[in-house]
Amino acid sequence: MRKLFVALLLLTLPLGASAQSSAESELYGLSFPGLNGADHRFEQHRGEVVLVNFWATWCPPCVREMPALNRLQSAFEGRPFSVLAISAGETADEVSSFVEKLDLPLDLTLLIDSEGRTFKEFELRGLPMSYLFSAQGELVEVISGEEEWDSEAWQARIEKLLES
Repeated sequence: MRKLFVALLLLTLPLGASAQSSAESELYGLSFPGLNGADHRFEQHRGEVVLVNFWATWCPPCVREMPALNRLQSAFEGRPFSVLAISAGETADEVSSFVEKLDLPLDLTLLIDSEGRTFKEFELRGLPMSYLFSAQGELVEVISGEEEWDSEAWQARIEKLLES
């Protein structure tokens, strides 16, 4: 999986089509279980702009940005855009309990990394940490820390990616 992370970072550099195709197939080969335990395959997001957000219920900045991530997802409802929120190092029960206590329903795709493997495999330096991918599966940006995801700037950025 470390190779995947390196390959995804290399996508930000000008590479030949074969190298990009290899990294793209690695991205779409990923899967994580959802709250119901069923695997959620990234393959089903082929052709979409995807924001992968790594978070945890014990992380105050992560919790603060969840409503904004939810509003960002809602702003592009019906469009080829998805937010995939992967809880790093927590169980489905812990995440389900957290979601039940929220004052708002989350329309995000919540995925579980109960073993915390993403910390090593994606070299997470802290939480929250997010990866923005184009509709072609190319890594556009790595974002460390809390963001105002529903801001006009982020909405314009997503819109531009959707148009390209």
